[in-house]
Amino acid sequence: MKLLLPFLLLSLVFYSNAQEPVRLIIDEKVGLPSNEVYAIEEDSQGFVWLATNKGLIRYDGAIFKSYDHPQQRGLSIFEPFVDEQDRVWCMNISGQVFYAKDDQFELVADLKDELKGSLASIVANENYLIVSMFLKNIIIDLKTGKQHIEKLRRKDDENSVSYGLNKSYDKQFFQTLNAHIRIFKEGSFVKDRPLPKSLIPSKRRPRPIQLLKNNNGHFCILQQIPYLQTKFFVMKGQQWLDLKVPDSFHKVNIIMAQFIDDKLWCSTNKGLFVFSISEDSLILEATYLKGTFTTDFFQDNDRNIWVSTLRKGLVIMPNIYVKQLDLNGRLPKRLEKIENDELLIGFESGEVSLLNTQHQQQFLDMPTSSPVSSIMHDPENRRTFIFQKALNYLYTRENNRLTEIKEPLATVKDAALIHQDTMIAALATTLITTSINKDQFATKENYQLLKNKRGYAVLYDSVNKTKYFAAVDGLYYQKNGVDMQLLYYKGSPLFIRKLLLDQNGFVWACSFKNGIYKIDQQEVVKHLHTQNGLTSAVVNAIALDKNHLWIATENSLLRYDTVTGEIRSLGTNDGLPSYAIIDMAITEKYIYMNTAQEVFQLKKDKVFKPNIIPEYYFTEVLINGKEQQQQSVYTVPDQETSTVISFNANGLRGLTSSSFQYRIKDHTDWTVLPVGSNSVQFASLPVGSITFELQQKESNVTKHLYFKVQQVFYKTLWFWALMAGIIIGGIIFYYRRLLRFRESEKNKELRNLALDNELVSLRLENLRSQMNPHFIFNALNSIQEYIINNEKNLASSYLVKFSRLIRMYLEQSREHHIMLEVEIKALQLYLELEKVRFEEKLNYQLEVDPVLDIQKVMVPPLFIQPYVENALKHGLLHKKTNRRLHISFSWDKEHNRLIVSVEDNGVGRAKAAAIQAERSDYHRSFATYANTQRVELLNRKRENNIEVEIVDLTSSEGQPLGTRICISIPQA
Repeated sequence: MKLLLPFLLLSLVFYSNAQEPVRLIIDEKVGLPSNEVYAIEEDSQGFVWLATNKGLIRYDGAIFKSYDHPQQRGLSIFEPFVDEQDRVWCMNISGQVFYAKDDQFELVADLKDELKGSLASIVANENYLIVSMFLKNIIIDLKTGKQHIEKLRRKDDENSVSYGLNKSYDKQFFQTLNAHIRIFKEGSFVKDRPLPKSLIPSKRRPRPIQLLKNNNGHFCILQQIPYLQTKFFVMKGQQWLDLKVPDSFHKVNIIMAQFIDDKLWCSTNKGLFVFSISEDSLILEATYLKGTFTTDFFQDNDRNIWVSTLRKGLVIMPNIYVKQLDLNGRLPKRLEKIENDELLIGFESGEVSLLNTQHQQQFLDMPTSSPVSSIMHDPENRRTFIFQKALNYLYTRENNRLTEIKEPLATVKDAALIHQDTMIAALATTLITTSINKDQFATKENYQLLKNKRGYAVLYDSVNKTKYFAAVDGLYYQKNGVDMQLLYYKGSPLFIRKLLLDQNGFVWACSFKNGIYKIDQQEVVKHLHTQNGLTSAVVNAIALDKNHLWIATENSLLRYDTVTGEIRSLGTNDGLPSYAIIDMAITEKYIYMNTAQEVFQLKKDKVFKPNIIPEYYFTEVLINGKEQQQQSVYTVPDQETSTVISFNANGLRGLTSSSFQYRIKDHTDWTVLPVGSNSVQFASLPVGSITFELQQKESNVTKHLYFKVQQVFYKTLWFWALMAGIIIGGIIFYYRRLLRFRESEKNKELRNLALDNELVSLRLENLRSQMNPHFIFNALNSIQEYIINNEKNLASSYLVKFSRLIRMYLEQSREHHIMLEVEIKALQLYLELEKVRFEEKLNYQLEVDPVLDIQKVMVPPLFIQPYVENALKHGLLHKKTNRRLHISFSWDKEHNRLIVSVEDNGVGRAKAAAIQAERSDYHRSFATYANTQRVELLNRKRENNIEVEIVDLTSSEGQPLGTRICISIPQA
């Protein structure tokens, strides 16, 4: 969008910018037992005590502990008071007075009849408890238990006023009554000094007087009729000064008042009011927690302001010198200090505001809503460049004029002037040099394009005439017109997001994740990292304030003294609201920083808290996951039992304001714990009596715990003696077993050798049975007969078959296993020759299962033929006609077995045996005996046995029909 006018004149209309200190909320959402808190106190150990509608509560900065008594009537507790012995006194509306000490909660007095449901003011010391209400003091001697009631009467000759609240200052008790301040001495109150004459008369029923002491030791009086009138007096010498109070102070209900430093703080129903005191009046300086009913407050040793509220729990202001600017929802992008110690803030919305020294904001009348990408102030020429993403403007504070720059630069990340008319700039895609002619940059064609790379920051060192450019691939420098060169440190380029030049001529380069580099004449002379002070190497932003370099890391805000090297830090417990800082700008009194959502103001000379060393103590000892009662010496059952030791330091920064280290005395060196850690865990401990030491490094205060660690059983002498016995016994047992095993193996080898010999013998027996004289004689007779009958072809064929069969038998006798195919061929030759013997009166059938792979299935050699021979010789030979022999080979897939069936329709085993017995030339069958023995021997070597079953076939009448032999041969 182009402006219709070359420039705009901006009106000087400012509005007050509301500022609130950063605060932490502790309420029911984070564990506070009740959001209704009536009063708050701190004891000398840093414990915070809360009087709530759910009783008395102690807070150590991490854990809430509630106190109650079995005789307590009701829950609500009021009027807490901490005495010199750190006893916390309190009462309830039923008139019961208690005190808490450590973990005890004691009922001291029951004053229900005296108080009759009224609340009272409590103070106490070692000897006395004083409970005061309207016109009555109840004084209890804590040594004897005696109770004295002092009735407070008005006198007509005195200025009659309501009594005042009991107060304790400098170990003395004070009370206002009628026209005097009274002091407690030796068991009773005596007059000390007169009260002002111009107090609010008692007939108007003012609230009880609050007697205060300021930092100079002067008494002050605060008196009020809520919402109508407030009076404040200061004693100077012997005179009371009646100070003027702001009108707004008359319109509130003041709950409690006290001095913090030199300011008067008051908790009211409308927030926390802070006043300074001039010669004759109270001046309202700040109002915190506006609109919140605040009931009580105190400042702890770490300068945190703790505020109790009636409905919102606890509010902690860790640092009243860190304040948040009210931006009305605008999102800040860039900050830049200009002349007169004023600040420009650029927003995502394209708006730009001017913050003056009175913390008032004026918004420039920006013509467009393009986000602000960068702001650069030129102090020499009293002008400021405002870069939006699409448009650029010149702003002069002197006449409050805003001028649009022609030929604008797009998405400027950073810019720096070399001369009044020359600028270097880091853009989103390039690094350039451009001229400036009044309100116009050079055209794009006339840019001096230095690098066609994404830029982040630029800087011009006018003393050394050196330009620096932070780009996506490293930090470049250019001097005397020479080409740009990459700057290296320890052989690596530097990846930089921000560049600054200090008053001594050093360049400070803030890297993305490798700390900060100090550069002198194109050389890195110092590298700030976690090893030398930074809390993190990831740095978000830096800013220079004379000799102080402010560093925003991912976990703290640091102030580094560039001369002495001293580093001070701020964290969230110091009031720092966020670590996600984008930009920083520094004025004379303040440092401003912005996140993506907020802008914060820090008062430079006040923001750092004093270094305190809080008291710390052990809170818990866990051994093997079980909490232990407090003991002088803790027993650990063995050295490998896990042990956890927890500790705490009270307060908001109790664990972060100092460093802790620990050791096992005489066993380990000191080990520093990470900041904020509150426990030490051991997976194992040294055996024996040991001392655990915990120390605050800054104070050298050391605390001890004592442990007796027993030896783990497997490292004791008796255990190793037992193990030695077991090992020796095991060795003896092993070698004895080994000897037995070797002897067994030797015997097994001998048995196998004997078995092999028997198998060879049996194979020869089979071979002999297959080549028995009857078979050979019959075969030769058949051949002779063919020759005599001049049947040469038949004789030749028969002779060939006979020789082949003999050769096969001889070859098989040398093998342990043969293919089923070979066995079947031998059977076919054998049956063909035997058929001649039976004069062609033999019908046989060989049947092979189609699924059977006869080339893979293995059988023992010379094994099946003897069973076929028996069928022929003993079954079919004695039958004259219809001789049938059926041999089948099938596969049992389920059991991985070859099933061989040899079935004949002969005379049967019984009749064959009878016939054999009648013959004079009876002899035992070699084949039957040899195969039976052979099966037994083969099965000794097999996991699955060869099985042979002989079945006698009979008719329904019991007549023999033949014999079936079933042979089951398992495959490996």
